[in-house]
Amino acid sequence: MPNQDLDEFDFSNLINSDDSTSLNVSGPSTSNLRDTDPPARISRYPELPLTSTHFDRLKSTPGNGPSIQYGATSIWTHDNYDAPIAQTQDSRGPDLLPGEWVDWGRNLPSTLMRVLNKTMHDRAIDHYAAYYASWCMVLDSEAFKRDLVVCNISSIHPQQSSTPRWTSNYSPFLHNVVVFLGLFYNREAWPEAYNVFRDCFVDHCTALLKKEFERPPLSALRAVNLFGTCLAQNDIGSHDYGYTYYGMTVAMIQVLGLNINCEAYVTQGRMSLSEFESRNAAYWAAYMYDLLRSISAGRNPMIAAPQPDIPFPAISAEDDNTAWFSSASSIGEEMRLGHTLNGVKSMRSTVFHWTTRIGCLLAKVLDTLYSTKKEPVNRDEVIDEISSSLDRWYNEQPFADPKICPLPHIILLHILYHLTRIFLFRPFYRTSVTSINASPADHCDRAAKSILNLLKLYDRYHGLRYGVGTFMNATFTSATVFLLKAVVNQEGSIHMPSRESSKDIEEITYFMSQLAITFSEAARGLNILQSLCSEWLPSLANSSTNENRDAVGLNSQIEPSGLQFQHNAEFVAGNGMTTMGYQNFFNFNDFPTDDNFYNAILSFVGGT
Repeated sequence: MPNQDLDEFDFSNLINSDDSTSLNVSGPSTSNLRDTDPPARISRYPELPLTSTHFDRLKSTPGNGPSIQYGATSIWTHDNYDAPIAQTQDSRGPDLLPGEWVDWGRNLPSTLMRVLNKTMHDRAIDHYAAYYASWCMVLDSEAFKRDLVVCNISSIHPQQSSTPRWTSNYSPFLHNVVVFLGLFYNREAWPEAYNVFRDCFVDHCTALLKKEFERPPLSALRAVNLFGTCLAQNDIGSHDYGYTYYGMTVAMIQVLGLNINCEAYVTQGRMSLSEFESRNAAYWAAYMYDLLRSISAGRNPMIAAPQPDIPFPAISAEDDNTAWFSSASSIGEEMRLGHTLNGVKSMRSTVFHWTTRIGCLLAKVLDTLYSTKKEPVNRDEVIDEISSSLDRWYNEQPFADPKICPLPHIILLHILYHLTRIFLFRPFYRTSVTSINASPADHCDRAAKSILNLLKLYDRYHGLRYGVGTFMNATFTSATVFLLKAVVNQEGSIHMPSRESSKDIEEITYFMSQLAITFSEAARGLNILQSLCSEWLPSLANSSTNENRDAVGLNSQIEPSGLQFQHNAEFVAGNGMTTMGYQNFFNFNDFPTDDNFYNAILSFVGGT
């Protein structure tokens, strides 16, 4: 059983000693323009230039507020300069005193509370925690649940209550966003609750955003980050509308000074280690989502640094030992498998740590090959360097075989690795790179096949329809590789795609249809894949993807009816959904011939 195999795993020696970086400051260099040394004189300026790190950039706010960044040029730098940094610990624990109760719904819309009960509320949060929260650690679900209780305690003696309104792990804004996403993934089970919340969600959260951003806690940063994800959905917004809110996340990083390495504050005793680690974790969560959204939209990341000067997230044995539990939605699937993953160690902090490391390599790929800057002259050397770094990452990360412990975030970690390899080599699919042994096509083909197998693994244990948006990028990008391989085979003597290529395309198309149950963008992506097959692989387009469903080993309980999926796809296409940059590239009525087809499809960056 998977949990037994996991217990045999040795997760020691995971923390590298080079996580923290030091700042090297050197004096200015000068040139002697005379034959002899000039007479010594007293300089009006110090030998070392005064850098921004010499200024106290983080300023406290009154009460239990956050630290705010103000640099040397701001008038706010000298406001309450000597005030101590406020403590951020909670004022009390979650245990109830006589006369107290948890008013769990007081921060939710009143219209929603008419149709939402506590069972639905808790199951929505549990679903989010199981399949969403641990990917890039966008939410510390255990701390969130604990502080949800703390911040919503009511008493028959209000004057005795000392509960905070929000903490670094919980805020009313974040509470609403998490519940909405949990209902979104289960909207077929609770359609009335989802529809009611959808109608008032934007207005309600916008009001909360305004209140919390006056003194924003870390939880508000996480909330606006996920709020942008919600607004990218077609039924309450659009892709570009949600994208603008991602920019608010980046701005909030500046406000809170999360882009500052605060090790010196800890050394001086002016910041606790727990606050330091919480700030770093919040930064890296935002960094990773900005990176994933950049490949989704085919745009440069808003957080530009491929390797930030922020220590990688700490690995915590306590967090790793926290048990993982599936949501009630997948109980039937566990019974079919004959065993469960419930109760295994989540390993969430270790996965997060290694996710940020592979994220920096992906950022370097994007910065080198997909940004708007000038292409490097020594392209082969750069590709070889990144490829070697990817090999080292894969050999050092502790989850050698995701089948041993197929938790959602572990599978996604491996998918991101293979996706990075495709993005590194796909621009050179039909060329050769002299400094590496395998051809770029071989690298891409193997990575796409690995992603397909990981999609099967995820679908078998969890159901792909419950996956995060990153699956759309991985699925579509793998499909482009399979299409390229099939077209190459078709150009051969038999003028037909190989049987293996045909099967790969059919299976990857099926997985896109599974994602389309949850994401309207995936329905658009499926239409694009089908159009590409019709245009370039007519023999394959005449076959049915249904023939291979039984061979894939998929979750039969979540297969959509043909009518339901057709309605979803037609609705999205009919409303002109702007989906993750797909339609910005493909124009099926004006497709060029072979070479241009390759150049076009290789330059495409898919949706996530």
